[in-house]
Amino acid sequence: MENKVTVITGTATGLGRETAIKLAGLGHRLVLVDFNEEAGAETLSLVKEKGAEAIFVKADVSNEADVQNYVKQAVDTFGKIDYFVNNAGMMVSLRLLHEYSLEEYDRVMNVNLKGAFLGLKYVIPVLLENGGGSIVNTVSSNSFKPTAFNGLYSATKHGLAALTKSIGQDYQDQRIYCVGVAPNSMKTGIANKAVQTLTAERGAQLAASTGPNIAATPEDIADTVIFALTTGAAMLTGTIVNCAGGEIFN
Repeated sequence: MENKVTVITGTATGLGRETAIKLAGLGHRLVLVDFNEEAGAETLSLVKEKGAEAIFVKADVSNEADVQNYVKQAVDTFGKIDYFVNNAGMMVSLRLLHEYSLEEYDRVMNVNLKGAFLGLKYVIPVLLENGGGSIVNTVSSNSFKPTAFNGLYSATKHGLAALTKSIGQDYQDQRIYCVGVAPNSMKTGIANKAVQTLTAERGAQLAASTGPNIAATPEDIADTVIFALTTGAAMLTGTIVNCAGGEIFN
């Protein structure tokens, strides 16, 4: 894997950070993207401690100019992109669908779906110029079945799963492969914030609607991301890898 150039969005914390650290240990050259400049700089330091060549680019993934810039910075710095981990995402507070504000709808759609689309729109042409490459989209077990009170987030992840399948279908002849990785109860800050709006009654309903599962850590899911990005990319292209810890069987 030496000299492979990998762009990762959402690298300030959680899955993005852990994936970056693991790829650094495998010799990848990294372009780290996040809106959180302070935490992103921490991730940059961590991967450089592993000996990786890396840069950090501050970006709002829902802003087209910012996306164009992080792709340009990747090419200007390293000359190419081999792999893209399209990971940046957010959750909104859990509530019934009619209780969401339009502002909340716009925010989660802009980051999770528009932001992911923009990354694909501007990274794929670079992969085509290189003669191929692979992409991992971070979807969710919510792309199979929404958890209770999570309709907006689930809608974005269903949409991203559809984009993943479309790329798998339409680009395989150009040697571009795309896999969706779908974790369930990952222990991250955004998940913890989302449940704070639940009453005790709604918390019980959420638990009742969610089957027994093994809660993953970002480190656990990062291993799956790296396999899907590299070794398993061609055979898994266009599919969603179910990482629901035994909750969902499909």
